[in-house]
Amino acid sequence: MILELLLTSVLTGLLGTAIMVAVLNLPLVWGGQVYDTLGALGAMFTRRVDARSRVIGGIFLTAGGIAFAIGYGWVALMFVTGTFEGPDYVVLRDFPTTVDLFYPILGLVGGFGHGMFAALIATFVVTDFHPIEEMRDPFGLVRSFLIGHTAYGVVVMFFQQQLLQFFV
Repeated sequence: MILELLLTSVLTGLLGTAIMVAVLNLPLVWGGQVYDTLGALGAMFTRRVDARSRVIGGIFLTAGGIAFAIGYGWVALMFVTGTFEGPDYVVLRDFPTTVDLFYPILGLVGGFGHGMFAALIATFVVTDFHPIEEMRDPFGLVRSFLIGHTAYGVVVMFFQQQLLQFFV
């Protein structure tokens, strides 16, 4: 079951990270303000925000997304296998896999908590030590962490539950 968990975690981690970045950049559609998460992460290493720093930031964010998807998948696996018992919020039973709203709700709560914890730590580190002055905005950082991690948690937990059903 470890191999299946790793495989589903890679897939859901990639998908969750892509959705997270898309949600973070969504304000660009209506001309809103965006905190450049990829640029800020990459600039910690390159000391400037450019295409290269965004690629480096994307690599680190994707690796972290896959790593955290393992934790989300482990939690989903405990519920899918019956180790833990969750409430029955099944909305579609006739699909090849059961669609249970408990998992996206659990992902929403987990992602929001994950975002709060990460934002708390990153706010102190980034606002004090980031090499680029405009990346030190604590409000933009916290907002992006909360929104991005919440979207990530919902997507990863939903798809982990969907994929793990094929292996159980």
